[in-house]
Amino acid sequence: MIILKAYTFLKTIFLIGFISLTISACSSDVNNLEEVIGYQIVENKITYNGNPVQLIGANTLQSFGVGSQDLVSWNLDIAREFVGNIKENPVSGAPILDANNQWLHSLEAIVAENRANNLITILCSFGWDGTTENLFTGKKPTETFFYSDFKNQLELWAETFKDQNDVWIEVWNEPYRLDRADGYTDAIWLSDMTELYQLVRSKTSSIILIPCAEQGQDESVLINFGSTFLSGKANVLFDIHAYEKWLLESEDNMYQRLTALTNKKLPIFFGEIAPVNSGVLMNPNPLLELLSDSGISLTAWLWKYDEDDQDALLTKDGTPNNVNNNNWGSSYKSLAIRERSPKNANENKIKNQ
Repeated sequence: MIILKAYTFLKTIFLIGFISLTISACSSDVNNLEEVIGYQIVENKITYNGNPVQLIGANTLQSFGVGSQDLVSWNLDIAREFVGNIKENPVSGAPILDANNQWLHSLEAIVAENRANNLITILCSFGWDGTTENLFTGKKPTETFFYSDFKNQLELWAETFKDQNDVWIEVWNEPYRLDRADGYTDAIWLSDMTELYQLVRSKTSSIILIPCAEQGQDESVLINFGSTFLSGKANVLFDIHAYEKWLLESEDNMYQRLTALTNKKLPIFFGEIAPVNSGVLMNPNPLLELLSDSGISLTAWLWKYDEDDQDALLTKDGTPNNVNNNNWGSSYKSLAIRERSPKNANENKIKNQ
């Protein structure tokens, strides 16, 4: 009888241990699954459900009029949203008429529209109050008069879209002067971007975009301090802008610069590329081909129906805009609809359903 009781006791202990291990294993599997669900940065890659993806998108202006369904016909994955009046742009609710007599639609409405069309939303901080003089490009964040108020709004964005993996937040558009005449140093970039990263990260686990120096065009800061910045941080994507400092270079030079970045295993993204900047006509096609072949994700400037704007991707009637811009509209559409390397997000979504 004593032997039977001892056997029963040991059997019970074994079963409890087995059940505990099973629950623990299941919990571990769930946690691992949660880590790769949706869009995440894994090592130096953008991934969807754990699979590397190449994403192609466009910069959009939905604050002034929500509507992203047309992007689907170009096989686009991302709407990088121009938010030029952060001070007044509503986060939720009905559109409002701002101090510049512009109707502004809420960020929640923009995100909902993009999500309905399987588009990632990048909320990008372009300007403080809708005026040209208070656009962020070329400015030191900490030296702006609105910096404290801006940080409050940025924190509100992060809280509103907390842990929504298809909503990414870019902390600033094109900081610091192109010529570095503002006393810029890489140490300043590291300090400023760390502060803004921590502010957003305190509210959300989703991807945070960090811009480069020299109004977004200088990637040398990433070579110098990119790995340092990434230490102890997660879901970071560095944003590079390709205008004259890239497009007026030789194709070999572009290739060498991209190679230096990939050798550093840095997560990079080209948030803006277009044929015209500061009145100079350039040819984006060589860099587009390099980015396409390398699997690097990018968004073009600009999803706009206006052939009078050389950077607009479309004419007023919705055809690709090729007017005095090195066939920009057709070139970018051709890039977007071709097979991606790696496969694009929508193809991966189908595989995971």
